[in-house]
Amino acid sequence: MTRVLHVTECFAGGVSRAIYNAVDLTPENEHILLWAGLERPDDSRFASVEPFHTTAIVDRARAVREAVARLQPDFVHAHSSWAGVYSRLFRVDAPVIYQPHCYKFEDRAESPVKRLFYWVAESALSLRTSAVVVLSPREDRMAKKLNPSVDRAFVPNSPTLEPSGASTSGALYNRVFMIGRISKQKDPHYFLRVAEIVRASEPATSFVWVGDGDIDTRDALIAAGVDVTGWLGADELSALLREGGVYLHSAAYEGFPLSVLDAAAFDVPIVARAIPAFDGAPVIQASSEAEAARLVVALRRGDERVRRDAAAAGIALLESMSREKQSEGLRALYGSRELSEVS
Repeated sequence: MTRVLHVTECFAGGVSRAIYNAVDLTPENEHILLWAGLERPDDSRFASVEPFHTTAIVDRARAVREAVARLQPDFVHAHSSWAGVYSRLFRVDAPVIYQPHCYKFEDRAESPVKRLFYWVAESALSLRTSAVVVLSPREDRMAKKLNPSVDRAFVPNSPTLEPSGASTSGALYNRVFMIGRISKQKDPHYFLRVAEIVRASEPATSFVWVGDGDIDTRDALIAAGVDVTGWLGADELSALLREGGVYLHSAAYEGFPLSVLDAAAFDVPIVARAIPAFDGAPVIQASSEAEAARLVVALRRGDERVRRDAAAAGIALLESMSREKQSEGLRALYGSRELSEVS
């Protein structure tokens, strides 16, 4: 049995669902969680669950090192950039698998100086990385640029929710929703601008944000007439997807978002902001807010070509990113005895 210590400081939304997928798809392994975040983990899915008891970066890095010494995992699987810092700031006595979920240096809202700092930090920390989990060919290229000598493991994402019961996805094209943390990365302001354009011609269209985060931005969404649901459990999120609508993914940068795959699993048509994460992916992409609004309105009004294209894209996406392929990738990763500890 392989023992895996999962580390994250953003246990919520896509990251928490990605960790659950890793656990559920490799039940033959022992999974331990060291965490902080907005959601409370389901303890029953892990051999043990331990929270971070501090917010200080160095103290959290020490907590990872102490957990590794005490628990002696075969691998540390660090989820997201800050967990990557905690798990690699000090040397730990286990190979570190780093899964960025997206790279912060891709945030074009940041200054060039900050983006360069993030790049340098990722490059330096890669020296203490045994493998990087990549979700797409593009992410593979970025990881290789950061450090050509680090192993890269392709582990595609897959839907985290399974449809059950009758779907009514065709009935609610008048509803548009986005799933994710209310943060700069997910760009709620892009979502608001699309809503404004759509409502100019289709005022009865409702907009829903599933998630929580920055308080001021949440208040701005609500003030603009967006229904903010907060974080939903799996059953509630499945019910929302089953009711249908149009899924508008507004993020400014990503790894590859699980919410897009979950929408596809429920036959919900997807309109995605054109960002590098979707390069080569079978997803309908909008090059601007106006283009996103046009596609939403076309779906709303029953444009058969756009609906047909969206349906075909969803099918192709699920064929390329399935639970079977993700399971194969995870088993190969956790079953590897070639990943060595690095100093």
